[in-house]
Amino acid sequence: MFGRQRIIGPVVAVLLACVLTACGSGASGGTGSDGFHSSVAGKFGTTTITKNPVRVVAMSWTDADIALSLGITPVGIAKADDTPAGLQPWTESALRGAKPALFSVRGSDPIEKVAELAPDVILATKDYNLTSSYPQLSQVAPVVTYVSGVNSDSWQQNLDTAATALGKVDQGRKVAADTEARIAQQKTEHPELTGKTFSYVVASAPTEIWTVNSDDDVSVKILDAFGMRLSPPLLTLPTGGLAGRSQISMENLGVLDADVVLSAGRQATLDDLSRNPVFSRLTAVQRGSYVPLDFSTSVSMAFPSPLSLDWAMTNVVPKLAAAAKAAPSS
Repeated sequence: MFGRQRIIGPVVAVLLACVLTACGSGASGGTGSDGFHSSVAGKFGTTTITKNPVRVVAMSWTDADIALSLGITPVGIAKADDTPAGLQPWTESALRGAKPALFSVRGSDPIEKVAELAPDVILATKDYNLTSSYPQLSQVAPVVTYVSGVNSDSWQQNLDTAATALGKVDQGRKVAADTEARIAQQKTEHPELTGKTFSYVVASAPTEIWTVNSDDDVSVKILDAFGMRLSPPLLTLPTGGLAGRSQISMENLGVLDADVVLSAGRQATLDDLSRNPVFSRLTAVQRGSYVPLDFSTSVSMAFPSPLSLDWAMTNVVPKLAAAAKAAPSS
């Protein structure tokens, strides 16, 4: 089902032997000596945890965010490779000086490094390598996975799954309710956003421009929660090689015009986009309704967690509000 597994390294093999002789994480079912027991359904089956999960390893920054929002500081976190510190700014802030081990998951999950951290549980609700790494990770410790697919579950679903696994159900519900209440408050405080159309440009190269063309896109759902809506003409564009994306030729950039235009990409490509003569002539750009987003700012909505959404509401919503105020009233 999972393809050919790599040979299990010596550290993993030792840990697996320990688990099988009842000295490991207690992933075999039942209730542990400390009385802890939780079970959660996931993409690869049911995960059962029978030991109070003190040592948590997060296989993505989103998983780290979830643990931190529940009051748990992970002992290891997958690096955000495109950030100087290896951590998203909201994650680093929530760590409050703690220094968990950081490891890269670019290309594959480092099974032996995870095993060396001796986790009680592994949070992997946003692990893009999980289809190939799950068989080995699950021999190290119980693995909490996504339900439908990577970045397909809502942030609420990811939070609920992790909170249930970690024995923090009530706290998880409170975190979700508080976050949803703040989103609703932002919508109330910024009525100028309600009904405003937007386009979302993804600039991957100077001559390669994509736009979001689906209401199912994660960022679109977040913006929709603030009262905005994806520009209707974009919904009719053909999907290219990327789900929820349509590639736009330079001569057709005019289709991107909307009440508010957003873009995401590396700084160099955003600079190239701003200099593009067709893009710079868009009505929204000329009147000041253009909001370029750097990497961290864009992923705060594209890979949402309670922490990243809180950060986005502080750092993104004011920019959206200013851009919407510059747009004509509906």
